[in-house]
Amino acid sequence: MLGQDEIDSLQLQLEGFRESDQKKLDMIQRLLEEYQKISERCEHLENDLEVQTSARREMQMKTRALEHKPFVLVLVDGDHYVFNDELLKAGTEGGVEAARLLCEAVTAELKSLDDGISTNFAGASEWRVMVRVYANFAGLSAALVRAGLQKSVNDLNNFAGGFTRGKPLFDFVDAGIEKEGADYKIRELFDLLIESSQCKHIIFGGCHDQGYLSLLTPHKKIDSRITLLKATTCNKKFRALGYRAIEFHNVFKSVPLLEGNNVGTGQMAQGSHIHNNQNGFVRPQVSGQMAQGTHVQSNQNGIIRPQVSGQMAQGTHVQSNQNGIIHPQISGQLLPEGPRSGSGRVVYLNKDNQRVDLPLLGITEHGQARFWRRTDNQHLCNEYHLLGKCPALPGRPCGYDHAYVDPELILILKERL
Repeated sequence: MLGQDEIDSLQLQLEGFRESDQKKLDMIQRLLEEYQKISERCEHLENDLEVQTSARREMQMKTRALEHKPFVLVLVDGDHYVFNDELLKAGTEGGVEAARLLCEAVTAELKSLDDGISTNFAGASEWRVMVRVYANFAGLSAALVRAGLQKSVNDLNNFAGGFTRGKPLFDFVDAGIEKEGADYKIRELFDLLIESSQCKHIIFGGCHDQGYLSLLTPHKKIDSRITLLKATTCNKKFRALGYRAIEFHNVFKSVPLLEGNNVGTGQMAQGSHIHNNQNGFVRPQVSGQMAQGTHVQSNQNGIIRPQVSGQMAQGTHVQSNQNGIIHPQISGQLLPEGPRSGSGRVVYLNKDNQRVDLPLLGITEHGQARFWRRTDNQHLCNEYHLLGKCPALPGRPCGYDHAYVDPELILILKERL
């Protein structure tokens, strides 16, 4: 029979076993509770994963759909990239033809790049062509009329309408009369599409303006997606970026737009001729006497305006010589001589009191080309060549070209200003 001491010892062992069992039960309970939490979290994660997987599948489907419609964007500053003369003169039909020629030129360029080697141009021959031309219609149409390429400022709207209708993704857009209107549109569209997976390539027509350098420079690392479109000129800083450069001679003019003065229909007084001053500008000089009934009045700017109250001289016409310089020629009956003008700065009026402008010294395409070559590396100092004095402070270099400029280049400089 067990003694009391043995019974007490067994009782203590039993209590220890009970405490140990309770600890095991408590641990098992905590594990069950933790498992429940983990199970609920896994369920939430599985739900999230299912949602994300579904979204990814949908995105992949959309991406594949987009990749089935890749396109190349042709982005053009239409104020400086002017379409060829014959296209502009043809109005609406010219716009349609311009769209066709531009589409063909871009497609041919893409086919030449799709060589089966470069992954950047894989399938390029199948890309669609999107074109956006932005211009200040008011300013451009006036310049085209002055150049004799269009008869009315409304003709540009007809051309633009034909261009826009010519191809589904082609648009010729009026950017407004603001100075940076086209610039703003071009920048925004470029930033929007340069990172687009659907836009595979951008042909950029803005090499004339150094302001676009800040737009293109950050993308030099992906320069295979950008090609420069050259027209009248390409600033050397653009060439330094290392982008490919192309030209579409059958679409855009390769020389700047020539803006001449329209010759009026009125007739000049007897004895008038033109005189080229040292800057190449043409002034009417009265060598004989003015038409009968004519008197002279000088305005506040010192310009003498003959006011005609009698008959104007007859038989006046204009002709252009082989250099493109227009001279007025007088033939037929002339009026009696009158008093001589001392200034020689006159504005002629016809019988209906309408101004009759004498033409300026003609600007030739050769002269325009010479101007762009001259200013390609260094711009002319406008103040020095036009005003005779450079505004640079003494001891500080001007930084602009002060070398001799012939009269035709002076005239082009004035036309640009």
